Amino acid sequence: MFRNKVIKNTDLMFLIFTGFLLSLLIFNHGEIIQSAKITFSIIVTVSMLLVGRHVGQTTNFIEEFEPYNRFMLALIPVYVIYANIFNVGYSYSASFTDGFLTHSRMYIAPILIFMGIQYILEERERSTFIKIVDAIIIGVNIAILIVITRRTSIGMIVVAILIYCAFNTKVIFKMAMILFFMATILVLAYPLYEKPLREQMAERERIQNLETYENEGRVRETIFLWDHHNREQSAMELFFGVQLFDTESFGVRYFGIPRPIHSDINMIIYSTGLVGFLIFFAFFSYYLLLGNNSISKPNRKIFYPLLAMFLVVLLPGRFIGTFTFGPLLMLLLTATKHGRKYKLKKRVKLKKTRYRQLVPPVPHEKTVAKSLSN
Repeated sequence: MFRNKVIKNTDLMFLIFTGFLLSLLIFNHGEIIQSAKITFSIIVTVSMLLVGRHVGQTTNFIEEFEPYNRFMLALIPVYVIYANIFNVGYSYSASFTDGFLTHSRMYIAPILIFMGIQYILEERERSTFIKIVDAIIIGVNIAILIVITRRTSIGMIVVAILIYCAFNTKVIFKMAMILFFMATILVLAYPLYEKPLREQMAERERIQNLETYENEGRVRETIFLWDHHNREQSAMELFFGVQLFDTESFGVRYFGIPRPIHSDINMIIYSTGLVGFLIFFAFFSYYLLLGNNSISKPNRKIFYPLLAMFLVVLLPGRFIGTFTFGPLLMLLLTATKHGRKYKLKKRVKLKKTRYRQLVPPVPHEKTVAKSLSN
């Protein structure tokens, strides 16, 4: 970052954000290792906003990212198969494991799936065979998300596709064909994942009953957070948080187990207070909402679905403390936001400058007449 001068004079908001978190780490930490681990995870993650901006301005990022996206999409099924063969990690049932890509760490898959789908739709030079292979790989990743029963992951994909189609109505028919093809793959392959899916659903029976959602932990923790501040009535805790990103004691008090706060919004309010919540809001608004009118049209239809994915994650969590999908998502957001248009504008300006240097300016008629008279 320092070698490429990624941090600009306009990044005062980034310095305020990191300075505030480091100050809380010194003066208002919980268990120091837990607080420090999550704090530095967040700082590294949000620094990718600056890296993404630099990469977007200096490269044709969307085009160059395609092989890396395909590689990661193919690697996830390979890793899950490996994890099940060698019994790595854990999951809700004993018959299936997703290794250490558990819970919110698997949010990396919806991001890659969306990027893969838009590559299939937008890349005209690729052969039909490559597109079919990509669609099969994407279908396998969707099947994995279904088996591990991650509701947020499925919601991320659905929201991203809907927004993508809203910004690019010409591809709605092609999108429908791709989704139909993937649905066919999932139906035909159902016998392969029927058993682990049934066992996973048996362990997570509560997510099938809408009446039990009022007892959802994220809903209850919001009520408990309100109760905590009513009981304590501490202005310092209300404005600057209780313990920086260490909420296991909160879980012990209200849930009877060392359960950390899951919702990112609740985590921010509890750990950094109302001041921290406002700084978080101002920070992400500055980098992700301001100046969006200058986003080029090809990039806009990718940027806003990715932004919607980020917003979907914030409600149930957990962007904070998950060092897997966060850095990638931040990189993609600003690389897409600042990509392509600025590069073209710079080239055009350079060509005009060279043209003016080679061709001398044409003198005005009065200037010519005055020279002749002299």
